Amino acid sequence: MKVYIVSDLEGVACVFSRREGYVNAMEYGTMELVAICEKLLANGVDEILINCFHIMQYHSFPKQVRFFHSEPTHDFFTPCLEEGFDAVMITGMHAMSGGVDKGCWRHTVLPPPMSRAYSSIEEMRINGKPVGETALIAMFAGLHKVPVVFLSGDYWACEEAKALIPGILTVETKKGMSFYSAVSRHPQAVAEESAEKTYNALKCINKIDPVLVKSPVKVEVVYTFAERAADAIATIKNAIRIDERTIGVEYKSFVEFKNNFGCMRAPEDILHQKDAGFERVTGFITRTGREPYRPSPTYPYTEQEDFALSGWGNK
Repeated sequence: MKVYIVSDLEGVACVFSRREGYVNAMEYGTMELVAICEKLLANGVDEILINCFHIMQYHSFPKQVRFFHSEPTHDFFTPCLEEGFDAVMITGMHAMSGGVDKGCWRHTVLPPPMSRAYSSIEEMRINGKPVGETALIAMFAGLHKVPVVFLSGDYWACEEAKALIPGILTVETKKGMSFYSAVSRHPQAVAEESAEKTYNALKCINKIDPVLVKSPVKVEVVYTFAERAADAIATIKNAIRIDERTIGVEYKSFVEFKNNFGCMRAPEDILHQKDAGFERVTGFITRTGREPYRPSPTYPYTEQEDFALSGWGNK
């Protein structure tokens, strides 16, 4: 049996803000994933591939585990899933933007802006329904007819998953009270419960349906800043401007949407462009132009500016 795990960090236990520099997130996210991998490998799983959205403590994992790393391309949610996996599992997931206002560190792909170049997505809708990263992962996996059977993360992310995927097993890591606050469970307690729930989720693989998106596919994205919508109009084929901050596109199928989803950064040179598979700069989440983003000084680089104290680049 082969299991594909998508690991995020903003929904990990005891994580509530970028100002932490992801230090606790990496440690506690690794703790949970190691417990999961050990349980799965001891109970019939032959192969585990983890799609790492963030850095993990890789040396702590069982040697059988493989990891996917990449500069994001059009499919950074489920790369390599075409190798033939039986189930997808998600860990460390946060709530979506445009959903419940209490989700801790809620966002959809692009988090709240550190600068005007790093404009966040306030809401993404597919066929009229708001979607976040949980839904996008499930929909991308659906293209391969693979079900998402488990998710751990913020309470509000778990609620999103249960509303979208009947029968999915979830583990609440914390409950968001606002964007930068949450009541969190102990990381070890989360790790132990996630290990047990993922083992139980193996028994549900044939009971949970993959998420399939009906054609045609209408996509709408609301950006924080109007100039980001202007970038999107310039780079996305057949896009229309719905209002100052919103763009929309209709695709014949979800595969066509996936192929135009975009990378996090515009291809910077011919080699990057060829490697990423882009014929042109395109995508809902592709940032263009110079990148003035600098993280907060909680990262180990003294020259960086604290955007939390300077209005997150909005001045």
